[in-house]
Amino acid sequence: MRPTTLFAAALATILAFGGQSPAYADAGDPVFAKNVIRTEAGITVPVSELRYADGRTGTLEDYEGSVLVVTLWQEHCPFCHKEMPVLNRLSGAMKDEGVKVVALGLDQDMSLITGFLDNLGLDNIEPVMDYEKVNGSLLSIEHFGRWSIATPTSFIIDKQGNVVARVWGLVDWDGDAARGFLRSLVLEG
Repeated sequence: MRPTTLFAAALATILAFGGQSPAYADAGDPVFAKNVIRTEAGITVPVSELRYADGRTGTLEDYEGSVLVVTLWQEHCPFCHKEMPVLNRLSGAMKDEGVKVVALGLDQDMSLITGFLDNLGLDNIEPVMDYEKVNGSLLSIEHFGRWSIATPTSFIIDKQGNVVARVWGLVDWDGDAARGFLRSLVLEG
C-alpha cells in the first residue's frame, strides 16, 4: 500500500471514529477545498431518467448504497477535458471501497459521450447520458438557484442518496483530502 493511501485511510478512520468528520460541516461551509461546499440536509438525488450506452435506462437511485461523485460534463467543455481523466483515476482507485463516479454527460447524443470517453481512454467511467439534462437542471436549481449548468459541476452523494456537498469547477480528486472525505462517508451508516 502506498504511503499516501495508507495515510488517507488512517485519516478517514480517525475522523470517522475519533473526531469531528468533515462530513459534519455546517451547510455553506467548505468541506475539503474552498469550492466544495456542504449542502443543506435532506436534499436527495433527482430520479429523472438516465440513459446508458447499451440502451438501458435508470436513475441515480440505482446507485444507493454507494458514495457517489456525480459530475455534470459536456464534450466541448475545456475544463471537463482536464477533470475527466482525474475522475477516471478516482473511479478506478476507489470503486472497490464503495465510491462510484457517475459522470452525467449533458450532450444529448450518446455517440459524443462514448467517443469522448473512448478518445481519452477513460475506461473507468461508464457512459451515462443525463437525458434531456433534467437531473443536472434539478441539481443546479436546488443547489445554485439557477437553471444554467456550468460544467464541470459535481455533487457528492452519501450512501442513502442524500446530496452532502456541491462542487463548482475543478477539484484535486487525486488528493488525500478528497479521498479521505469520501472514505469518511463510506464509513458512515
